[in-house]
Amino acid sequence: MWVVPRKHRIEYPGASYHVISRGNYRKDLFCVGKSGEAFEKALFETMDRCGWQVYAYVIMSNHFHLALKTPQPNLVAGMTWLQSTFATRFNRFTGERGHVFQGRYKSLLVEEDRPLLGLIDYIHLNPVRAGVCALEDLKSYRLSSYPKFLKKRVRKGLNRKCLLSLLGQPDNLKAMMDYERHLSVVEEKELGKRAELSKRYTRGWFIGSAKAKQALARECVSEHGQVNWEGVDLKELNEARWEAIVRGELEQMGLNESSIDEAAKGASWKVSIARKLRNETTAGNPWIANRLKMGHPNYVSNLIHGKSL
Repeated sequence: MWVVPRKHRIEYPGASYHVISRGNYRKDLFCVGKSGEAFEKALFETMDRCGWQVYAYVIMSNHFHLALKTPQPNLVAGMTWLQSTFATRFNRFTGERGHVFQGRYKSLLVEEDRPLLGLIDYIHLNPVRAGVCALEDLKSYRLSSYPKFLKKRVRKGLNRKCLLSLLGQPDNLKAMMDYERHLSVVEEKELGKRAELSKRYTRGWFIGSAKAKQALARECVSEHGQVNWEGVDLKELNEARWEAIVRGELEQMGLNESSIDEAAKGASWKVSIARKLRNETTAGNPWIANRLKMGHPNYVSNLIHGKSL
């Protein structure tokens, strides 16, 4: 019997994530007695144990969202402890057995700039968009970081300072009043875009710019070239591997990016790199032709195989 190993999650010091998990066949997992409060308590304990900095969280009836930073690369260890601890307590309380959560939790890496602010807003507005409460009553939705941020003193591990700094504001209650108005503007602006927002913040493996996404994919390959990272599109990892080869060959030849622009399409060194890519990877002629500026893909094929043109 073949056993398919689980893909690795991307972990590194200082990584920021959007973590999402749903209850296992229980529509109201966090509404059973005080189960929502119990999960929140376990989350706070995990923050203390792992040193997590939580930018935002919300616990809904059947799922939760977390935006957090891991100063140490311990997302997997922390989430294992959080979910197993809550599951044990939940089953003990209800007298049930078995899995509490539906499959593996989802974790998307987040670029720490405007994308992170958008994610924090998305999490805080979740109860409003789910029809659980009105925007003006959001501060009364207890199972969320939002009402915690409206207190004079914020619990250790809840990072209100980061949120307000993204708005160019100091870390105080007056700035939180401005954030309250900010949420009102965001909700009005994004009204009717629920599906689009869900796709932006809950799908794929990275929330942020294409440039930052490509850079991280390249870093994953350079550090752990043979690892299949969970959530990362195979095409993105493949292209990162191909890119690493191109950069390595250029460096060995004493060339740089401008050399690609300046040299002829059929320069011998371009053909050498192209041949290496074709022999050692799954890179296709279209990608090679575009990356090395070698003209039409058919021209690349002819050059690689030494055919006369």
